[in-house]
Amino acid sequence: MDEPKDELRGRLREFGGEALRDAWLFDQETHEPLYVRDDVERRVADVDVAEYLDNERYGYITRRTFEELHYTGYNYTVRAFDAFTQFRTFERVGDGHVGVLASFDPDGNYDFDGLAARIADLTGAVDRFDLAGPGE
Repeated sequence: MDEPKDELRGRLREFGGEALRDAWLFDQETHEPLYVRDDVERRVADVDVAEYLDNERYGYITRRTFEELHYTGYNYTVRAFDAFTQFRTFERVGDGHVGVLASFDPDGNYDFDGLAARIADLTGAVDRFDLAGPGE
């Protein structure tokens, strides 16, 4: 059992309830699903999740760019799709960073500032997340 990942999964589930569709944890080399709802799992069966998350890794670069261009720090990104609302953040953990990507049913009134704070609180208290990689 991996307590930091279980705690992160719990915070995402508490935040989104039944509206949480999927959640992924990734670093600059690998990724791991934290949660995938049954109906979403069927929909993404033909999606190359690894390629999709490779694209999300560009956020490591854009985060640095945003922080260099703006007078304040970057916290998270929210994207609205027809079928879901997607949240992404990057947090320092130990000597590195991890990304968290989660999607929720689109009909919620979500407090993403609160979610980002819950994730930052957790990641600030752990030294690392051991990513097993997809399917391991």
